Amino acid sequence: MFIEKLHKKLALVLKEKGFDTPKDLQQKCISKINSGADIIAIAPEGTGKSTLINMCAIHKLQYAIEDVPRAIIIVSNKEKAIAMKEQFDTFSKETDLRSVCVFEEGKIDAQSIEVYEGTDVVIGTAKRVYELYFNHSLNLNKLKLFIIDDAEQIIKNAWQSPIDRIGESLPKCQHLIFTNDFNPKIEKLVSKFMVAPQVFESN
Repeated sequence: MFIEKLHKKLALVLKEKGFDTPKDLQQKCISKINSGADIIAIAPEGTGKSTLINMCAIHKLQYAIEDVPRAIIIVSNKEKAIAMKEQFDTFSKETDLRSVCVFEEGKIDAQSIEVYEGTDVVIGTAKRVYELYFNHSLNLNKLKLFIIDDAEQIIKNAWQSPIDRIGESLPKCQHLIFTNDFNPKIEKLVSKFMVAPQVFESN
């Protein structure tokens, strides 16, 4: 059964919130993600991409360690960042995992302090995540997961450069890319830090 393959504390919350039956994309991807594979998941809105991201991040991290991030989740805008963090915090409520939300509309000094004080997951826009890294407020040395949601929006917003620079600085870690569609520009973007990813599609 799907939920039995997940960390017990996560499974407990998912069942409580009615997420114990996976959508098609989640069913296809979760075992591969949990095994450590790099993936590209192609599916439209409403197919459970954000939920899958949060489930896998919580399952793989499980509990707080040290003060530097072990997962970065890149999203397309402030609203997506806030929504992703809210769901992450809901799903991780039985654990001690910590998350920080960063985006351009927020004060960078305040966000730097939040990250510096200790977090397991940083959720934010590509530009602000890069600014924090450039300002030495974001330590990537312990990173385990680098995740991009809505990769097509990265291209639309012309955020390839921040992603390229972050990608060049990543330690060896798992890469997960989620997109509504896949085109040569996205392929070029991810080819700079992914090698032979597994590709999954869902409608």
